[in-house]
Amino acid sequence: MSEELDVLIRKAEKLKAELEGKDLAPDVLDAYQERFLYQSIYHSAAIEGNQLSLTEVTSILTENSVIPGKTLSDHLIIVGLRDATLLARKLLEAKTRISEHEIHKLHCQLLIDQQALSGQYRNYNVMIRGHRPTAYEKVPYKMLQLVESHPSEGRPPIESIAFFHLRLEKIHPFGDGNGRVGRLLINLMLEEAGYPAVIIRVEDKERYYEALEAYDGLRGNPRVEPMQLLLAELVIAQQQTLLAL
Repeated sequence: MSEELDVLIRKAEKLKAELEGKDLAPDVLDAYQERFLYQSIYHSAAIEGNQLSLTEVTSILTENSVIPGKTLSDHLIIVGLRDATLLARKLLEAKTRISEHEIHKLHCQLLIDQQALSGQYRNYNVMIRGHRPTAYEKVPYKMLQLVESHPSEGRPPIESIAFFHLRLEKIHPFGDGNGRVGRLLINLMLEEAGYPAVIIRVEDKERYYEALEAYDGLRGNPRVEPMQLLLAELVIAQQQTLLAL
């Protein structure tokens, strides 16, 4: 672990302890969670090219609006993200261990605009930003290996969660929706570990993709730390937002 990452991890742990001692009024917490839901859905979709604005996303989710001039697919992606996010919350509340079954369920909820692909591992090879992910024949084995792996004893959860996300995205198990389901799993795992869920914003898109590419090893040896640094910074920012409420 670099000194920079160590400093961030220590800060996140300190803020985590502070948050554990802070009681938020129910109405304040409800308002925060509602804002977070809309913003997280907007940004996760926008990273993938969805053309709906935050205001339009909020209108769709609160009023069942249909936005003129925007595609049906863009609308369905937003609804699917909402349904998958709510399912992730139920899994968290039930303390459900994340297995392949749960990942398939999340993907089914997510990909309501592509029913033929939802919940199904891809059966063809793909190229993503100049990189070829895991060969489709190996996807089931690699996914089983991923969900059965255990974090290194004594390692900070943020490190392990970032590594899990990198491995999942490198496998790229589904034909579509890998990034969206992967970011849902980041938040599910963060909250399981006692941290707040985070938002990888559109403004973070290039850094996020660079962190994914660093692990792919396209420009040298595979590196995990760029994603760990990004995730640690996002956790700290969200912790500070909660402490300021």
